[in-house]
Amino acid sequence: MNKFNKSKLFKSKAFKKAMPYCIAILFFLLMTHLDLIGRIIAALFDFILPVIVGIILAYIMDPPIRAVERKLNQRSVKHPRGKAIAIVIAIILVSLGLLVVAVVPQVVSSMVQFSTSKTSYHGELQQFVDQVAHHHVNMKSVFSTIDKTLDKMQNQVKNQFLLTTKSNGRHILNFAVDFILAIYFLVDKRRVQRSARNWFKLSMRDSTYQKFSAGWKRCDRIFIKYLICEVIDALIVGGVNAGFMLVCGMDYVPMISVVVGLTNLVPTFGPIIGAVVGAFVLMINNPLHALLFLAFTGLLQTVDGYLIKPKLYGDTLGVPGLLILIAVIIGGRVFGVLGMLFAIPVMAILDILNHETFMPFLKRKKIERESRTKKKKPGSEIETDALDLLLSLQEQEKNSD
Repeated sequence: MNKFNKSKLFKSKAFKKAMPYCIAILFFLLMTHLDLIGRIIAALFDFILPVIVGIILAYIMDPPIRAVERKLNQRSVKHPRGKAIAIVIAIILVSLGLLVVAVVPQVVSSMVQFSTSKTSYHGELQQFVDQVAHHHVNMKSVFSTIDKTLDKMQNQVKNQFLLTTKSNGRHILNFAVDFILAIYFLVDKRRVQRSARNWFKLSMRDSTYQKFSAGWKRCDRIFIKYLICEVIDALIVGGVNAGFMLVCGMDYVPMISVVVGLTNLVPTFGPIIGAVVGAFVLMINNPLHALLFLAFTGLLQTVDGYLIKPKLYGDTLGVPGLLILIAVIIGGRVFGVLGMLFAIPVMAILDILNHETFMPFLKRKKIERESRTKKKKPGSEIETDALDLLLSLQEQEKNSD
């Protein structure tokens, strides 16, 4: 019995004729079942999402753990890695607890005050406008429009709060699972790194592995420095904002300062969102405080953009402002807040790849094309010289005639 020969099958005329039809049918099936394919991909992504989130959390928590581990190694403490993980996790949990204690009561009180006294701002706002305009201004139509907008926003907030409350238990459980996975990744970090390193070494050439390793270390430095600088910058902005609000005697200092600090993590649009939310909360009690807050936030963001962030980042990123804006918009559209947060380091890495990999590749290709044209040039010069000689001879013959 003859054995099945794959090479003859692939080289046969019937196979070559049938292949385009098979590809067309497969493409048609894919296009007509995109919804099913999307559901399958979404189900697979939901299945592995806890692992992905656990890896991201472990990656974010690893830099402070390494710093604490170095301090413990200097003191010759036993099991420095495990103790460093315990210290950092304890600091994170205490910080989250303090954040909840500081913010949640003020959020609840502000919502209660907003729902019970929606029209209390009429008199203060009317008095403020009259003082600015130096005469009485009829604000009834404005107040009516604002009240309708506030009622609509209140209903949306209530509905969203109810939906969030129903799903909070599931979110808390998912976060607990992700956090536990992150702890396991941190504990087994060296083993995971060793396995990944061995796999890449076996699957790549030595030269390719060296380039890949150097590129990965550089990307890691960019991400880590970006995250550290973003956290420090958010703490600075939130702390300065809290100091200004305390000096001016404003209300809701912890809640608004936390919102300003957290939204400052999101590039470009984050500070705008924080300023609008803070001004809206302050406007209910004192419109003058809202204006002062907006003016100070604009000044603070100017100082932050031109003085604080350049000092923190240095020359690590060096991404043009236009590319940052494009990256933030695309990242936010595709991946939401996380996409906006990580848009700048991803764009910095792509910019490095463009300047250090893609552009040199294009230059090499251009040099190769120019070298090939130079090799062909002598022959073409001989042909042109012969053509010129032939034309001159023809002209001489015409003149002699």
